[in-house]
Amino acid sequence: MLGRSSTPRPARADRSVSGTWYLVGSLLQGLGLLLIQPFAVRILDERQWGYVSTSVVTIQVLVVLISAGLPLAITNLWFARERGQDRSREMYGFMAIASAALAAASALGLLGLGALTGEGVASTTVLSVVSVGILGTVLGSQAVLRAQNRPGRFVLLSIGSSVLANLLGLLGIIFIAPTAEVYMGAYSLAVLGSGVAALVLARPRPPWKVPGSGRESLKIAVPLLPHTGALMLLTQGSVLILAYAAAVEDAGHFGTVLIFALGPITILNALNNAWSTRMMSAGEDQLVDETRRVSLEAVAWAVGVGLLAASGAAVGSFILSTEPGLVWPIAITLPLVSIGYALFLVASNLLYIADGTRRLAFVTPGVLVVVAVLAWWPASEADLVVVAMIQVLGFACLGLLTYAMVLRTPPGRSVPLALFLGGFGLQVGVVVLLGLVPLSFIAGVIEVAVIVALLVVLFLLRSRRKAVQTLSGSAKH
Repeated sequence: MLGRSSTPRPARADRSVSGTWYLVGSLLQGLGLLLIQPFAVRILDERQWGYVSTSVVTIQVLVVLISAGLPLAITNLWFARERGQDRSREMYGFMAIASAALAAASALGLLGLGALTGEGVASTTVLSVVSVGILGTVLGSQAVLRAQNRPGRFVLLSIGSSVLANLLGLLGIIFIAPTAEVYMGAYSLAVLGSGVAALVLARPRPPWKVPGSGRESLKIAVPLLPHTGALMLLTQGSVLILAYAAAVEDAGHFGTVLIFALGPITILNALNNAWSTRMMSAGEDQLVDETRRVSLEAVAWAVGVGLLAASGAAVGSFILSTEPGLVWPIAITLPLVSIGYALFLVASNLLYIADGTRRLAFVTPGVLVVVAVLAWWPASEADLVVVAMIQVLGFACLGLLTYAMVLRTPPGRSVPLALFLGGFGLQVGVVVLLGLVPLSFIAGVIEVAVIVALLVVLFLLRSRRKAVQTLSGSAKH
């Protein structure tokens, strides 16, 4: 990888604004889905909801698989010394074209296979594949917007391709017909609109205009292809395992509360838009200090959002599901993924900076294989809680292994592993305590109130301590 500037970007002063925008966007996404899903799960029968849940998970897995890790590479390339911005836009163009081409080929292949076998192909499957092709453009556009420090536009694309898509799906099953086909058809229309908006907000450059651009993109994408696919399957693949090993209804139950893993992951991903830009734009002489600061923030946020999600498991189970007693143990377990995922994000940012992401092509799929093997038997027995525990274990292993890959570098040694492990222990302890409380909606509200109050007190104490340190430092000068 070509060298980057030895001095930070001027936008460094706007970090807090960027982080706030990304956080607000992720919260709006989560709130939007929380408001939509309770209606959808009650309008659709269990089988139709199972198809919708599986289709949405399939879209999210395939779009990241097709993009093959290029979004962060596009952001990182923006800061390269030699024509970084042009090469970044050209990689975005390559990603958009490649995603559309692969999705089109897959859709035609599915239709052809269905015609040959005489069994046809589910329309939800075709719509999912089409959405994947469009979302490649959305991710590429967001990568450029992230590098440009334009979080507002980034967030608009996120909301359009997720909340608006699910909202149109809900309106479709309310006013047209309560079927998975109608939901996914309306969903795909919103995704198409988001794709058009993505091209307007951040224009790509055709990759063929600069010799070697396509080769550079492939050089980065091909090694990351197995990593990105495995990462998405670690995130949401439990639903797919249950759909095949057990029944689509079991997959639907798990998918109903998967947001308790996706919520913390989404918030951490949102914050990593700011964290990664800060780390990638830092000069070599400032990367160690920046990594340490980002790590401390990552631990605090991972513990905070993990505890908040766990405390909301009881209330969420009553709201999101018609069988709260069945899904509550899953919902209270899934937030434990947050610490392992936060450690992975910080360490993987360092791998992108050092051009060392090729090793992820072996590590992440290896973790996925182990998780899938461990989860298959409990999934076949419909033991959904054990499947959730194995998913948590997978993210903890991924975080530790990624950390091990950067440990020999000065920035890697600045990552406080003990703090991450302590945060994980704290989360486990709180989850055990919450699990001892009998399930009820009122008890769930009290749990949320207690955890929120505790987090607010800790935040105020930290803010006061920081203010005292700032005043003390000013007085010395």
